[in-house]
Amino acid sequence: MKVFKSNKWLLLLGATMTGYAAHAQVPTDPAAVPAFRSASLNAVFTKVQKSHFSPRPMDDAYAASVWKNFIQTLDPYSYIFLQEDLDRLASYKQTIDEELNTGSTAFFDAAMAIYKQRLQETEALYRQLIATTPDFKKQEAVITWRRELPFPANKEERADLWRKLIKHGIIRNYQEMAAATGDSSKIKGAMDAALEKKATEKVKKYYEAFFRKNNAGSFADDMFTQYIAVALLEIDPHTGFSGPKDKSFSEALNRRYYGLGIELGVNELDYYVKRLMPGGSAFRSGVVKENDNILAISDVKGEMLPVSGLEATEVAGMIRGEKGTEVKLTLQQPGEKSRVVAVKRDEVVDTENKSKSAIIEKDGKKFGYIYLPMFYTDESGKGKGCANDVAAEVEKLNQNEVDGIIMDLRGNGGGSLEEVVRMGYCFVPGGPFSWLREKDKINRYNSPEAPPLYDGPLTVLIDESSASASEIFAAAMQDRGRAIIMGTSSSFGKGTAQVNVNVGKLGDKAKGTEDVNFGSMRLTVQKFYRINGSTTQLKGVIPDIVLQDRMSFQTIMEKDFSSALPSDSVILPPYNRMTFPFNYDAVISNARKRVKNNEAYAKVDDYTKKLKALMQSPTPLDLNGYRKQNEEVSFYKNGIQQAKELPASQRLNVSAAEFRNISPALQASLPAQTPGYKDFLERVKKDIYITESISVLEDIIKHPKQ
Repeated sequence: MKVFKSNKWLLLLGATMTGYAAHAQVPTDPAAVPAFRSASLNAVFTKVQKSHFSPRPMDDAYAASVWKNFIQTLDPYSYIFLQEDLDRLASYKQTIDEELNTGSTAFFDAAMAIYKQRLQETEALYRQLIATTPDFKKQEAVITWRRELPFPANKEERADLWRKLIKHGIIRNYQEMAAATGDSSKIKGAMDAALEKKATEKVKKYYEAFFRKNNAGSFADDMFTQYIAVALLEIDPHTGFSGPKDKSFSEALNRRYYGLGIELGVNELDYYVKRLMPGGSAFRSGVVKENDNILAISDVKGEMLPVSGLEATEVAGMIRGEKGTEVKLTLQQPGEKSRVVAVKRDEVVDTENKSKSAIIEKDGKKFGYIYLPMFYTDESGKGKGCANDVAAEVEKLNQNEVDGIIMDLRGNGGGSLEEVVRMGYCFVPGGPFSWLREKDKINRYNSPEAPPLYDGPLTVLIDESSASASEIFAAAMQDRGRAIIMGTSSSFGKGTAQVNVNVGKLGDKAKGTEDVNFGSMRLTVQKFYRINGSTTQLKGVIPDIVLQDRMSFQTIMEKDFSSALPSDSVILPPYNRMTFPFNYDAVISNARKRVKNNEAYAKVDDYTKKLKALMQSPTPLDLNGYRKQNEEVSFYKNGIQQAKELPASQRLNVSAAEFRNISPALQASLPAQTPGYKDFLERVKKDIYITESISVLEDIIKHPKQ
């Protein structure tokens, strides 16, 4: 995650991130805490009203949204509060907006007081239930992801819910441990008493950690930070707040820390390995795989702690540590036996997020492929930002005389505005590229006045995670008539830019007053527009060729946030649109026919819908019923993964892209010789979406405009 280096730290990133950390301290004197919290609210919302591009009205509708989302933040699984508690707190639904503007914490204080009482009750209930043995033959079910479900109507209903959730935890851990043994009699047979006891102990450890954390003295401070963050999220999805001690944003900017080089994926209560960074020790170890479910991680005492249900920051904190220290993980590929691996922590430099290219040969023609996972900049000033890196990759492909190029921006969440505009000269002549609007003015951003490095056939691949700066690039290529855009039904839909600002005030040494820092904010201050006057905000970029609706059912897009800023348009000066040198209609028509008849795409769509429905349905709590549903989940997950990979007989002929005018002996390092690049080439060979991009480039060549 990089930033636009200018007079402002301008963020064009799709995913919400934690803000920059100010190093302030929450008062240690309890008597001073109320005033500190009140001042924090005043400082934060004064900045919102003064500097936000278009703040949502803080009215009763806004207050109701904050009310609902903070209750869900406190009790995300609806198993602590009772319905009567929500009824008691209902009067605040219409007053939170006034409270935030005046620095009042009345709703927060009332909610926390009730939560503390109910937490004590549920802890006592848990201890009573965990001492009993569930009936694993009884056919019943529970919905574990309960964020939108009603709260228990009374204590009896809550007790029954806790009984089922504890039973689910035991049966789930039991089945994971049974799979780990590789013994079919345990995997498919009757309940084994010894394994059941171990599974129960795992559930105990999880809930002990939960109650220990939520009873800690710092819990109220953490929740107050979350309260502000929730209130800002209802202003717009990309305005956020970080507490005084949060350092995660600076780590994200530096991209250097001691860990394993794992990008975590989250699936409801569970975590999995979404991506391995080639610069990390997990990748080098060879024992960690992408899509591994993370079942447990060793704690500071070396004990394996289940991670299901923990917060992402906790799981990330367990993975990180001192350089050279070892961490153990219990991992499991879907449908396979679990395994325990040990990996040493090391400094992670995320080299995976650098641009890279390859050459794909088919039927006597060469096609270039460029992968850019983010629009990074070079804060050292040495010209190593993505614009120069992509230009180098284009030059490699030119020297190899490719017949077409694919620019892959799938999963690219954005980054530097300066870099995406500069990168324009790789493909288009100088001219308008994007417009950025502030409250009182709008500025045009032009691609450099230089002949494009490459002017041949071009496709751009996007998906629902392609956001912000990615959308600026794809929109510019589409509006200028330069490329065919391909991908999901739309890109992410983020058309706003943010800055990070500290919240607080400077002290005066002469008067003996100290600096006061309440934390920091990420504040939406600008909105960008396509050169045709429309915006990518909310609706994203609509491809010329739609391959899938979404490539993952777990992804969240701008339109999934109720507080997203609206889509609009502005009147802008006319621009020169290029003319496609090929029969556009024929190319698009052929591609749509292929997509419609592509069995792999149809299977991904079908299995994705079935998997989503299955994971949202109640989970059986009898052993046989649980096993059956678990097998179905694994079947669909594996099926989707396999469908997205080409069969061995159809895999692409892919090779490294190298400069042909430089002797290999003089090149600092040959990409094909690095583990990360080899892994990259293997992924390209199997990709069903790259295959269709090649077919489109072939059609462009076959159908010149008459």
